[in-house]
Amino acid sequence: MKTPGKGLEDFAAAHDPRYEGQSPVAIFDPFVLAGTKRFIITAAQNATPVHKDWWAVLMQIAAKTKASMLIAPLRYKNPTSTWRMSQENAEHWTDEVRPYLCNTRKVLNGNLAFLGDIKIQPTASSPLTGADALSHASSGIIGHTKVQLRSIPTPQNRMAKLLTTTGACTVPNYSDTRAGRIGEFHHSLAAVLVEIDGGTFFIRHLHYDEVTKTCTDLNTRYSAQGAEPAPRALALVMGDTHVDFIDPAVEKATFGRKGIVETLQPEALIFHDLLDAYSCNPHHAGNPFNTLAKLKGGLLDVQAEVDRAITFVRLRTPKNACSWVLASNHNDFLARWMVNTDWRREAGNAKFYLETALAMVEGTKLTAKGTEYPHPFNLWFERAKVPRARILERDESLLVAQVELGMHGDAGPNGARGSIKNLRRLGVKSIIGHSHSAGIDEGCYQVGTSTKLRLEYNHGASSWLNAHCVLNADGKRQLLIIVDGRWRA
Repeated sequence: MKTPGKGLEDFAAAHDPRYEGQSPVAIFDPFVLAGTKRFIITAAQNATPVHKDWWAVLMQIAAKTKASMLIAPLRYKNPTSTWRMSQENAEHWTDEVRPYLCNTRKVLNGNLAFLGDIKIQPTASSPLTGADALSHASSGIIGHTKVQLRSIPTPQNRMAKLLTTTGACTVPNYSDTRAGRIGEFHHSLAAVLVEIDGGTFFIRHLHYDEVTKTCTDLNTRYSAQGAEPAPRALALVMGDTHVDFIDPAVEKATFGRKGIVETLQPEALIFHDLLDAYSCNPHHAGNPFNTLAKLKGGLLDVQAEVDRAITFVRLRTPKNACSWVLASNHNDFLARWMVNTDWRREAGNAKFYLETALAMVEGTKLTAKGTEYPHPFNLWFERAKVPRARILERDESLLVAQVELGMHGDAGPNGARGSIKNLRRLGVKSIIGHSHSAGIDEGCYQVGTSTKLRLEYNHGASSWLNAHCVLNADGKRQLLIIVDGRWRA
């Protein structure tokens, strides 16, 4: 690596004063400034062969997308390795990866850095723990064999930053210990594709499918022989909808021309928190100013809000696809309103309330589990008979390609509040919503929100992101993060 000239050193200092006094070699490389728009970033373990088929696919992706390769070198001492080099020379990396090894920090643009100077043991169960601030205000990519992604809160209305690991291009090579076996279980043949467009970046994980020996990125499937159109995606799980507060730019990126739905042609659309229930939000109870604002804005009519949510699904379900509306906590706000409201004090909503209450009364019964009664939002959705659309009951499963899509994420194990942490190890892969923050942790992927990133109830530092998740035909998942109405470069 050549040392940049004085002009480049001045450029680095001017554009990133946080690194003042540090070697500019760790910040910029000539190829970064040469107009390269795409990077493929993965990790390689020392003294370990590459996975030949995955490596061949990676080379095809790099060639087809004109991406530069960056590989984080990982060190791991494995005295029980079947590869002789693991024991003879711990500092050896296989010939295929050596031209691309990078153990320095590289700024890919003003908002994203590759943290090649950080070495984390391949057996680390949570490789991103403690790394939140290592990339300063920028998002960061850290080489590791386990795929993990976190949305990090940022203050002052700045977009949340991302911290993610890469997956590996080398085969599993772990000791026969408990830590080694766990590390082997979570070893992912994967990489991160980075697309740079000025100050904006887009990242997606690339996952190798050992069954088909291919890798699907969006609507393209790559093999060792080249690229071809990918089969239709199985499902698109969208960030929490909250129809009355959906960001028009996110809606356009999702459903508009050349948007995600048109491009990927998913067989199923999955809606989390379809209804915001702002008209009957229980957190507004007793606040006259909320009531006044809703009156002025025309958002006090509960039936009108329910109708808008149902119409949204009706108009956006393609003729060659189906929609699934999940049981979610904001949908549940309507049920809480029905249980706790005196209709005599809701003159504007009295007719809707009484009609809904009657249907709930007629459906109420005592079962072996206890009391059961119809969910009011489900009642109205089912009455609407939206073509090719169905609403799920609470705890109803929706399993697609061995990935559970039926959990919103608000309910955790044994009555606990749900989170990516307590839903990641259920013995089945899943995609959840609820937190409005994108994430990947072991078997669980978490989408963000489709709303604007600042609403009345998220004050202070925020990790909210506009993020969907696509379930590809090979069963692999990709988070799609929407930035300023764009979802790809």
